[in-house]
Order: sequence, then structure tokens, then C-alpha cells
Amino acid sequence: MLNFNSKVMKKIYTAIIGSLVLFASCKKILEEDVRSQISDLYYTTPSGVEYGVKASYSYMRRWYGNLQETAWITNFGDEYTDGNASGVVNDYSVAFNSFATASIAPWSNMYTAINTCNSVLKAAEGVDMPAQLKNTRIGELRFLRANYFFLLVQTYGPISLPLTPTESASSVAKREPIADVYKTIIADLDFAVANLPQTTTEYGRATTWAARHSLAKVYLAKAGSTAKEATDYAKAATLAKEVIASNVYKLLPDFASIFLHGKNEEVIFSSQFDAEPLAGGSTGNLGNYSHLFFGTGYDVMPGMLRDIANGRPYNHFRPTPFMQGLYNKTIDSRFSKSFKTVWYCNRPGNYTISGKTVNMKLGDIAFIFTDYEPTQAERNAAPYTIVSPSQQTTTRFPQSSKHIDANRLDFNNVNGNKDLIIHRLGETYLIAAEALMMDGKPGEAVFYVNELRKRAAITSTDPSVTAANRLAMEVTAGQLNIDFILDERARELNGEYMRWFDLVRTGKLLERVKLYNTRAAPNIKDYHVLRPIPQIQIDRVIGGASAYPQNPGYN
Repeated sequence: MLNFNSKVMKKIYTAIIGSLVLFASCKKILEEDVRSQISDLYYTTPSGVEYGVKASYSYMRRWYGNLQETAWITNFGDEYTDGNASGVVNDYSVAFNSFATASIAPWSNMYTAINTCNSVLKAAEGVDMPAQLKNTRIGELRFLRANYFFLLVQTYGPISLPLTPTESASSVAKREPIADVYKTIIADLDFAVANLPQTTTEYGRATTWAARHSLAKVYLAKAGSTAKEATDYAKAATLAKEVIASNVYKLLPDFASIFLHGKNEEVIFSSQFDAEPLAGGSTGNLGNYSHLFFGTGYDVMPGMLRDIANGRPYNHFRPTPFMQGLYNKTIDSRFSKSFKTVWYCNRPGNYTISGKTVNMKLGDIAFIFTDYEPTQAERNAAPYTIVSPSQQTTTRFPQSSKHIDANRLDFNNVNGNKDLIIHRLGETYLIAAEALMMDGKPGEAVFYVNELRKRAAITSTDPSVTAANRLAMEVTAGQLNIDFILDERARELNGEYMRWFDLVRTGKLLERVKLYNTRAAPNIKDYHVLRPIPQIQIDRVIGGASAYPQNPGYN
């Protein structure tokens, strides 16, 4: 595992982030010497570069799994609607504006990450270390910087492109064209592809295959942007196929096992967490919070109380009826392996359920979610609570099981320890399929769709039943279109911090939100394909909005 836990790394991490981040306005920050415990010369030593690179990885936790704001701006759409969150982001409320934390936090954190990468890149230039190792570490930094820029350009559109560290106050900046942003991202990832190793002995470091997967996603997104070029889809398909053909990764036979701990042969790159404080342990503040966001209010149901295994529910992400109905549950295992719908009693006792007294024992079924409306006779016969679709609420709904984390220190602890997957081979197959289909090659694309769908088929102890299910899961090239691809991405990748990007990339955000997200439907407008630039950023620039314009539609 990539070790984030060294005391030396903690010092250099503090030193680097203590540098002035993009357009910082607080003079006090500039005057503080947060580097008192470590010499500036340390950055230009081999060990300084090593720990600086590790610090640069750590910002992945600022986007994936830690902040509810980044979870909100990526997961709400047609798959999930608001449960018991603020509602501002999901509902496209006027309160989601340039002053909102959900606008400011992602911007600030990613530019701090980019500045860290730039600082270590500059320091590494003069370091005396083996050339191959140096190029590998630079490749990692450019891989990370590219991914941070990619998150920003997808979220905000034209952005600033600092490629050197910000070391003093500045009030001059401009938003660069999207084409220039993509050019920078692609250059960084091309370097990473060429210089990163195929495998790594230190789990968590980026490899050439992680860079290829990232680059395939970049070309796919670029193809759906104003910067698109005719060869984008072909390049995305080629890169995705290279990752698949490498045989370094494989599709796990059991879909549920992908998410048990976030480390397995399907994972290409992940945001890492563990029990140590610096990595988000008991006293840290960078734990994986996803187990909170997707949790449902089980702890108020008869026979239940809050425990570690079932999680601490924040009730933020409620799967839409569209999401819950998207699977053929008779042959596709992914619904049952993506959503928890049955809870078992952990608080024995007598309870009144459907007008009758039930003596519930430890381990008995306490309540279930159904996908149909049961008769009253069924409710009367059941020794547990049945929650039908019409009875789901903002705090009571099937829960994503992908993010359940039973390894926390106690049932109120928010810091999850499970890695959050960023790139996995299942998505690589879908990137290849979408790129090939959009490039006019549905006959080739359908192979990659069917490989995933066959993996997802419900298995049986009877081989003939398993074979029949796998056959039934296959589709034809004629069935492929962008809506099918989006549906398949939802079945495979829901809740994995990418849905809003998918909908924007494919031009389907407004259509799908209006169709499937009843709370958001009345408010979403054409301009919501971008998020608002933080007002604090605009105010820092000489000329304000005339020099650094806000995205259309926002105040």
C-alpha cells in the first residue's frame, strides 16, 4: 500500500499546502512560517520528492469519499435524488450559487492539489536521483495533476491553468479555453503513459494502465465537449482496449466482491484510506465518509438499533424509482449486489407490526424493501416490517451496499477505512463500448457490453441455468444507443462518483433529470451543465467578473 503515514510525510504535506494556493487572499497565511520543522532544501532531496509525491496523492481523498459537496455534485442526477441532505444541489435550487460551499470546496481543494503537484514538480527538476525513478515520480505527479484538472474542467468549464507553483500573492488570472485545458491534461497523461511502470510493488501508486484509463476517459469527455475532434472516440477506444488486453486486471466473477474492501484485481486506481490518523483514522478528518452519505434510516425501525455493521446513516442519496427499476432482477445480479434491501434484527424484543405483536429474536428479519406493493394479507402474515415503493421516504430507502464499511472503530465514528474505487476494469469495458459505438462500430462495441452483462448474470448450482441466464443477458449491436449505454453504466457504476459527468458528457443531463428526478425536474435549466465559479475566486482577480467571468445563469 502507498504509505501516507510517515511523520516526515506529514511535515512535508503541511509545508506544501502551506504555500499560497491559487489566488489566495489571506495575508496572514502568507506571513505564517508553517515550515519551521523542515528545511526548504528538503524538497529538493530524493526523500523530499518521495514524500512530496505521496502528499500529492492524498488530495484524491478531498474529492473521492470525504466531502459531501463532491459527492453531491457527482452522484445526484437520474440515479439518485435527495434523501435527507440539504437539497440545494440535487434540486438545482437558486441557493446553489457562487457562494455555496458545494461550489467553493471542490474548486479550492483541487487547486490546492494542483499547487502541491506543481511545487513537487519544480523541486524534482534539480534533484539528483536515478533518471528512471525520477521520470516515474514526475509521471505520477503529472498523472495526478491531469486528473485534478480533469475534475475541474468537467465541473466548471474553462478554468485557470497554473503549471508552476503559486508562491506569492497574485490578483491576475484568466479562464483558459476548454481546448487548451484538454491539451494540457492530455500532455500530462501522455507523459504518464510513457513513463509509469506497468505494475507497482507499492499498492496505490499509478501505473501506465491507470494513466491509459484516465486518458481514455479524457478523450471520451472531450468528444462530448466544445473541444471535440474527429479522432477522440477512436483514441478513447484504443486506450481502453489496451488496458483490457494488458491482462493486468480482470473482471471479478462475483460483482459484490468488487466493493468488499476496495482492493482487488479489478481495481486500476483508488483513493486510499486506512486506520491511521493522517489517512483518516480515529482522530483524522480524511476518512472515507461515503458509508454515511448512502446510508438509510434503519436505526428507527422495529428490531433495530445503530451498530457498526449497518453504519451511521446520513440518508443523503435516495435511489430514484428509475434506478430501482432499471434491472431485470430475474437474471441480473447487480441490483441485489448493489443495494441492501434486507435488515436483520440486532435489538430483540416484542414489537407491534401491522397490528400484531411480533417477538423478534436476534438475527431474525427486521424489515425488507420490496419492489412491488404487497397485499394486506402479505403484510399480516409477515413477522417483519415490509416497506413497499410507495412507503419509501427521504430517510427510508434501499441503501447502496457498495459503500458499507463495518471496520470503523465504533458505531458513531465517521471515518471509514475502505478504499474508494476511482478506476476499475468494469468501467474500462464501458468506455470501450461507448467510444466504439459513437465511432460507428456497434458490432465491435457490443462485445464489451456483453462481457460485463454476462459477468452480472445470476448464477446457479445448475450449470444449465447459469448458461441460460448469461445468454439472456446478452444484447445485440442493434440494441446499442447512448441511452442503453447510460442505462448500463447506471446498472454497473451507480454511486461511484461519476454520474453527473456521464449525463453532461452525453448531452442527456436535462432530459434525464426531468424524466427521472421529480425534485430536480422543475428547476433544472440549460446552463446547469456547468457549476458556478466561486465568487471568492472572481473577487480576487483585478477586474472581477469582467476579467474572470461567471458561468452563464449564476449570480
